[in-house]
Amino acid sequence: MSISAGLNQGLGYILGFIVALVPLIALHELGHMLVAKWAGVWVPEFGIGFPPRILRLFKWQETEFTLNWLPLGGFARMEGESFVDEQSSEAADEEDKRTPEEKEEARKHSLYTQPPGKRVLIYLAGPVTNLLIGWILAILLFLTGIPIADEVRVVFSEIAPNSPAAAAGLQAGDTVLAMNGQDVVMFDDVTRSIQAHLEQPLTITVEREGEEHTVSLTPRENPPPGEGAIGVMLSGEALSSHIELYPVPQAVWNGTQIFAALVAQTVWMPVDLLRGLIPIQEARPIGIVNISRIAYQSIQQSAATGTLFPILNLLIVVSVGLGIFNLLPIPALDGGRILFTIIEKVRRGALSPVLQERAHMITMLLLLALFAAITVLDVVFPVTLPVP
Repeated sequence: MSISAGLNQGLGYILGFIVALVPLIALHELGHMLVAKWAGVWVPEFGIGFPPRILRLFKWQETEFTLNWLPLGGFARMEGESFVDEQSSEAADEEDKRTPEEKEEARKHSLYTQPPGKRVLIYLAGPVTNLLIGWILAILLFLTGIPIADEVRVVFSEIAPNSPAAAAGLQAGDTVLAMNGQDVVMFDDVTRSIQAHLEQPLTITVEREGEEHTVSLTPRENPPPGEGAIGVMLSGEALSSHIELYPVPQAVWNGTQIFAALVAQTVWMPVDLLRGLIPIQEARPIGIVNISRIAYQSIQQSAATGTLFPILNLLIVVSVGLGIFNLLPIPALDGGRILFTIIEKVRRGALSPVLQERAHMITMLLLLALFAAITVLDVVFPVTLPVP
């Protein structure tokens, strides 16, 4: 790769990061900040990225908006929180300058002096904002148009060993031309024909290296798990397509269904992984490098196809993932803070803010180390989108 090509690719990844992650992180933290302000909690700092700080952007009310060097998230630091050492020292310096009356007023507007119910609402605000954004984007997906394929080149991308397809001599990469003499135009042409001929002879015509081959096989009614009736995996590319726009009621209905299905799939992914329903390679974590790479490819696909579908589709997945991930009951995440608040309510006694902040800080350092490891994995094993 030339220096100019590498530079363009790097700039593309930066663009992908700015488009796919920065707005979703900022809106997540904005949700926390707005609910905190509504609850009477002061928010001294709203940061994009983690310190060290690059610069102060502007100030609104008591909140200073900052840009920071580590692009691994963001934060809305509330009164009473000691987010990192740099912020802690600055907060301590500011507190030293306060009069006793100002310190008492700050204490009243501190996060940890609020009742548990208000704190839970503040912690929920970020993940709920991401989920709400995912739902809105899913509706927008149908309002702006869904690419509908009119004709598809269908390919057998994988052939299972000892399957009817393997026994008949079909090979990975074969293009499917006809099933029982009927031309194949869409994926459904293949699947319908197979299902209509379970335990019955079926002829398949394929193209391989410019030559046509016709084979005969018998689809199985009870195939091994994950193989299908003839033991193939289908892939393909659209040869022609059109953009279909949906009216608002149908867009809301379809978008809500897509959103609900994605939330359920994300929540149940660990269970499906343990049950072997999802291959381990498909469940590998991806970090900011691969997300930025995929976002850049989505932007390119959107520009090439003249539709927002590729980039909106990615933003929905990322936003829902951020929302659900932050609800995990792990210190430093919103779910962990909610867990601490519930424990406090059950035991009817306040947990030490210092203890809570220490637990959040230690876990945050561990998460940053994990994110660094995932980033290395992103570089070594890149993830790319299939070419449409």
